[in-house]
Amino acid sequence: MAAAPHPVRAFSTALVPPEQRLPAWEKHNADALIALECRTHGDGEFRAREDNLQLGRVHLARVRSTAHSVERSSGLIGERPTGALALFVSLRGEALFQQAGRRQVLRPGDLLVCDADGPFVRGFGDVLDELALRVDRRVLPEEIRPPAPGEPLIVRRSEANPYGRAITRLVGRAVGGQDPTPPDEQTIVDLLSALVGNGAVRPHVLHRALACAYVEDRLRDPGLSASEVARAVGISVRQLTRVFAGMGRTFPRHVLGRRLDLAHSLLAGPGAPALSTAVVAAMCGFRSTAHFSQTFQARFGITAGELRRAAAQRL
Repeated sequence: MAAAPHPVRAFSTALVPPEQRLPAWEKHNADALIALECRTHGDGEFRAREDNLQLGRVHLARVRSTAHSVERSSGLIGERPTGALALFVSLRGEALFQQAGRRQVLRPGDLLVCDADGPFVRGFGDVLDELALRVDRRVLPEEIRPPAPGEPLIVRRSEANPYGRAITRLVGRAVGGQDPTPPDEQTIVDLLSALVGNGAVRPHVLHRALACAYVEDRLRDPGLSASEVARAVGISVRQLTRVFAGMGRTFPRHVLGRRLDLAHSLLAGPGAPALSTAVVAAMCGFRSTAHFSQTFQARFGITAGELRRAAAQRL
């Protein structure tokens, strides 16, 4: 029986008394993402929400708040080091990033990768809405040199960069909406490696990153095929087969596993009571409800109907 996908966990200051919101926000971020010292400016009421998803050594979040600034100071780094890289993708509003005396402004669509253990200051105007990613440095390939303190990587208009576009979509689907799709951790690591590797990443990792990202985009399509994915990545089907063999699986088994993860998240989510097993099977790219039911129970040790009823009882 395989482990179920991790659930998204939300934190909001909405029910926290106004005078306690900033300390509560600091504590949450220190425990869930990155320890920061937070400050507000002016007399406006501070409001914030963060949706978090932990995947082994990768942590994803969507962060929304009113105007404030944060600082990761040397003292705080010494107290709460992360050993990680941080990635931020701006969705709405402008964000200031200052590190090692350099100031950069991120606008919607921009992406930034930095060493989370290098001192920095970030400032947000009237609204903050961004995706955030924290990745343990130890999971990155040895051959790449990730951004060092004071040397952030900034990608303007991340949609124009294939790796930036793919990682933004993956994180956005995982924590950005009402119908979260649990991502594959290795795919996120591969995409980040390709993004920061500056040509040092081995070709098979690049192919794996793009192939798995393409699969994520097309999971719900029952017609998804190896030839389609190979064509999208620019390699042969034989090369694609070798890419997945290097992961210890076949292409069909990878697609099946990702579709089952998606189905589990739907059946365990708040919308589960309105979904039948047949509907979920179709939503996740299965042509046969019977095949879906059989493989779902084999994977998770519970039937789709049992999981849906358990989710309904929690509401």
